[in-house]
Amino acid sequence: MFLGRFLLVSFGGANTLLIADGVESVAQPVKTGPRKHERALVMRMKLAPVTLCISLLPLFQILTGCKPKQDAPIQIGATLPLSGDAAVWGKNTQDGIELGLAEINDSGGVLGRKVAVIYEDTKAQAKEGVSAYQKLTTVNHVPAIIDDSVSSVTLAMAPLAEKVQVVILATGATAPKISDAGEFIFRIWNSDAYEGEVSAEYAFTKLGLTNVAILYINNDYGAGLREVFTKQFERRGGKISAVEGFDPNVTDMRTQLTKIGASRPDGLYLVGYPKEIPVALRQAKELGVSGVRIGTVAMQDPQLLQTAGDAAEGLLFPYPMEPAGQEAARFKAAFKKRYGKEPGITSDVGYDAVRMITKALETSKGASGDAIRKGLNTLKDYPGASGTMTFDEKGDVHKPMGIKAVKKGAFEWIE
Repeated sequence: MFLGRFLLVSFGGANTLLIADGVESVAQPVKTGPRKHERALVMRMKLAPVTLCISLLPLFQILTGCKPKQDAPIQIGATLPLSGDAAVWGKNTQDGIELGLAEINDSGGVLGRKVAVIYEDTKAQAKEGVSAYQKLTTVNHVPAIIDDSVSSVTLAMAPLAEKVQVVILATGATAPKISDAGEFIFRIWNSDAYEGEVSAEYAFTKLGLTNVAILYINNDYGAGLREVFTKQFERRGGKISAVEGFDPNVTDMRTQLTKIGASRPDGLYLVGYPKEIPVALRQAKELGVSGVRIGTVAMQDPQLLQTAGDAAEGLLFPYPMEPAGQEAARFKAAFKKRYGKEPGITSDVGYDAVRMITKALETSKGASGDAIRKGLNTLKDYPGASGTMTFDEKGDVHKPMGIKAVKKGAFEWIE
């Protein structure tokens, strides 16, 4: 009779309790004084616990209904800011992932299996990101994670992913430090090392600015762009007149802006998110701070236009050029059909991320993190919805960038 982890066996009226507990299984007589042949049988059972455990496995599967599933979906993780200040990016990314996932599974999946994505909310916080990572890797055992748009979250998870060889494919994390985070860390958005150079070149060469002040958010994203812009602008002969930082969620920047105004800049470089930058734009206008306003790719958000109002007029910022080709057009049409709206910022990279991981699985013919890493490194000129991509030796991509401006309450290309 099978009783959970115990098997009760009867030998000629005497009961013997067999403790089935892996390789430590033993047979112990319940009553003393077994006959000679029973003693011999018990001894043989002591010497062959592994064989006994193996023989009991089919019975256990029959009684519990548990048996290995060779056709179970390949699980991929996704750590996204689905709540909090950056939720718009997380939800846009999720929309793109879900569209790509539906197309993959409708086409038969990969390696003969469907693909499933398990979402965890990072709230755009590094601590939450680490907790999400640990759950996905220790409970769900995912070989790859689609990461969000917040650099501090990516950088917090990267050392852990490197240690256990889980791929992180970041959709919007831009800090330059990510380039050196390890061989299992990839991203499909340009590094700030490139964006900061584009902004510095445009400010100095195209706009003729020579005395620029910097107002930046105090996190990895802000510090990264501050450093790159400063280096590239000064290398071209420009001067940084003032540098001031602000904390996330701040609602008053007048102290910082007063100091910046005193330096009489001909340009103001703003690094932050759509929640805080409108505060800077409104209060800079209120205080009469001089200079052309130059922002970052994060400015491409309706929230900025709605909150900043006419204070955003004339704001300039770099942005990846609109991708050409059939894949980009097909993605936009499919997205609008599924959701009834145009793709938001990061929707295209979410779509590309899940499809690129699937392509890596198919190419490497394996579902481990190392197999996915190798597969991603073999992708050359991948035709994505967000542009044509090839990973360099640091896991970065390089997409052409242009310049946008806020004109009459709308975003327009000017370069």
